[in-house]
Amino acid sequence: MRCAPRGLPFGDAEVVVPMRNTLIKLAAGAVGGAVGTLLMLKSMPLYGKLPKKLQPPRPRQDPGHFLVQQGERIAGPLPKKMHSRAVHGLRWAYGLSWPIGLAALSGVLGLRAPGKTVAAGALLGAIVWLAGYEGWMPALGLAPPAHRVPLAKNVASFGSHVAYGAVAALPLAFAPRRLEA
Repeated sequence: MRCAPRGLPFGDAEVVVPMRNTLIKLAAGAVGGAVGTLLMLKSMPLYGKLPKKLQPPRPRQDPGHFLVQQGERIAGPLPKKMHSRAVHGLRWAYGLSWPIGLAALSGVLGLRAPGKTVAAGALLGAIVWLAGYEGWMPALGLAPPAHRVPLAKNVASFGSHVAYGAVAALPLAFAPRRLEA
């Protein structure tokens, strides 16, 4: 199977990507996203054990809970158990989507070497942090923008997001070696 039909010029060479390799890379992104998300879910409660001056500010409201509430305003309230499951599911969907996106773009980004892939994952984690703490959470009124928070309070959260991205990229970093063998 091919993702691009033969004969379509993309510069001087045609681009033909075997579908099997693409699916394996996407699966590697999903596995990495699951492991990275688990890391994040386990590390967030540990922020409270840090010295006060290093503890990241907590959002005014859990982002997942806020988003489910917004959906309930449109579609009607969910039973408590279903609401809780939806909140939990949103956390996993958010955490899985970023590494799957990295996997989808890995060929375009030239992520063929494991080190480059893990570095791209770490950069992805930084982008996720930036998108959340400077972007959508302040826009929704859930948290102050990170640039208005003392630097020391951002370090733990930023670091855990960078670790999330690096860990999430590990399965992708080693999937291409298996595919080319």
